[in-house]
Amino acid sequence: MPAYSNTYPPYSVGAGDDANVWSAETPAPGNGGASASAQVALVPSPAGGGAVHFDGKFSGAPGAFEVDCQLAALDVDGNYQTVANGNVTTADATNNTFHLEVITNAKFARMLMRTRTNAVSITGSIGR
Repeated sequence: MPAYSNTYPPYSVGAGDDANVWSAETPAPGNGGASASAQVALVPSPAGGGAVHFDGKFSGAPGAFEVDCQLAALDVDGNYQTVANGNVTTADATNNTFHLEVITNAKFARMLMRTRTNAVSITGSIGR
């Protein structure tokens, strides 16, 4: 998957859908742009808003890391904000995985590799 870019329309995810935003990649840690995953457009439920989940799986122990789960109303790099308690810093020690679920009315979502100690890859998905 490409890094974050709003040059092309993002994948749309509705109820029951998932989109891979990182596929066994090692994004350079940072604050935006190439450190961010591909973004997805969140299709609201008929009642409006809904749950969004962020899933990550590292290829090995990531060491100290932070992946920020981010949402935005407009698909602009500087508009993405980390959700409350969405700065993931721990993974399951057996499978090197994490999961975060939030309720939101946001229109776009992505993940941001803020820090990572070990040179391991990550596969990530965002879904409804």
